[in-house]
Amino acid sequence: GYGDIGPQNMVETVVCTFMVVISGMSWVVVLGEVCGIITKMKPDEQMFRDSMDELNYMMQDRVVPKEMRQQLRSFFLSKKSAQRRERHREIIGAMSPGLQG
Repeated sequence: GYGDIGPQNMVETVVCTFMVVISGMSWVVVLGEVCGIITKMKPDEQMFRDSMDELNYMMQDRVVPKEMRQQLRSFFLSKKSAQRRERHREIIGAMSPGLQG
């Protein structure tokens, strides 16, 4: 409802509290599963983001000049594309000659 009707005695209060707790726990499980599915959808992208985060932390710790930071980020972005192409070649190499097309 809209909150205008509430539990009238102790038994109803306990039942309502129990239902709210169970509903909250169910919602947590659903959200956790959805987040897990989204995270696993693009593992390559997640690995790249983790690498970029580590690169940024390292550059900050070592006080790397701005121009060098841009070059390093550009290099890692190019490396990402090259690694994806290499994985594609490996997948195609694992196929039979007829499927390689």
